[in-house]
Amino acid sequence: MSQDPQARLEAALPHAIRRIQETPGVLGILWCGSASRGEAQDGSDLDFHVLVKGDRRWRRNFVLDGVPVEVFHNPARELRRRFADDDGDTLQMFAEGKVVLSHPELHELILEAQQRVKAGASPRPITEFERLAVLEGVMDTRAQVSAPIHVALVMTFLVRHVVRLLYRTRGWWEVQEKHWLRDLETRAPDIAADLRLALTTHNPHERQSAFEALALRLTGDFVYRDVEGERRPVP
Repeated sequence: MSQDPQARLEAALPHAIRRIQETPGVLGILWCGSASRGEAQDGSDLDFHVLVKGDRRWRRNFVLDGVPVEVFHNPARELRRRFADDDGDTLQMFAEGKVVLSHPELHELILEAQQRVKAGASPRPITEFERLAVLEGVMDTRAQVSAPIHVALVMTFLVRHVVRLLYRTRGWWEVQEKHWLRDLETRAPDIAADLRLALTTHNPHERQSAFEALALRLTGDFVYRDVEGERRPVP
């Protein structure tokens, strides 16, 4: 019988922490992700944010006894820059993560992230060029509704544009794609229902209809407008 995914990752946790601590300049370590919340599944890995000295940031991946480990190394000023840029993924990880190597500045960052998450993001309206990208996605997918490529086109526009813009324009902290449905079922059940249909139906016309319902929440209508960008000098 295979080992429970959560137990398997927790067994590898001390070894991963020791290996991370061997890296010069490590100040503090935050355990993040599904396993830190006790929600590991098959395919889950160990995720860490590491506070480091200096002015360099980097990502590192390694494997311990078959357990993938992903480590993000950042100095404090880079993390604060991400917080200021409303990087929802980083904010959520710091707000929810567990400290496994303590450092005063790491605790300050966690408190800042928790306060920002609690306050909520600032809604940012869709730009005319973003609206145009969504509108072109609707027209492109309409033209291919009977083609095998339709499902891939819809998924691409959903992931690259529509769902991310729905989060941003409403002032919601964005979550990873795999958590969209669960998160939206709490925030906006009507949006979650349309997204679930777009992702799961085998009927291309139902898929297109659900996709357009999501897009319409951003565009207001499907009418083209005049758009002119900023004129910039050619180097």
